[in-house]
Amino acid sequence: MPGPPPGERVSLPWLDEPRFRCFGCSPHNLVGLALSVYRLPDGRIAAPSTLSELHASYPGVVHGGVISALVDEVMGNLVALDHGMLAFCVSLRTKMLAPVRTKVPHLTVARLAGRGAGVLRVEAEVLDPDDRVCALASGTYQPISSAAARDLMGLDDAEFARVSTYFDKEIEPS
Repeated sequence: MPGPPPGERVSLPWLDEPRFRCFGCSPHNLVGLALSVYRLPDGRIAAPSTLSELHASYPGVVHGGVISALVDEVMGNLVALDHGMLAFCVSLRTKMLAPVRTKVPHLTVARLAGRGAGVLRVEAEVLDPDDRVCALASGTYQPISSAAARDLMGLDDAEFARVSTYFDKEIEPS
């Protein structure tokens, strides 16, 4: 799996926001993952990654917390891109099936699993270069209200105006 996955690279509009320093996707976060996101031909969202020893728990093995951050990031981007909303992860479950190795390219892929009761349910998997599943994840995402965004993120009027389209969305039942 060297190089980017098949499909088109997706632009994340909030990356242009000076104060947004997302651990998962911001290229301006020096300790973050700096993930690039792609739309696969089948509609899923994917992000390639090759994590370093800085992300290890044991030598050569990526820390489980970093894997959880990785899947949360890709699932959250799916929610933002496919549903036009920023959302908080209110539940995250990750199952490790095989070691995610440092210095080895992996691909994290996310898809919508369901919706209802005001939330979206998303699933992800982390694949090794041989397309073996190393980790499975499921997450529940709740839309962020504009009031919560202003309060929790400390957005000023100009920042809020630039990202306001991503707030106050309703989840339609499937």
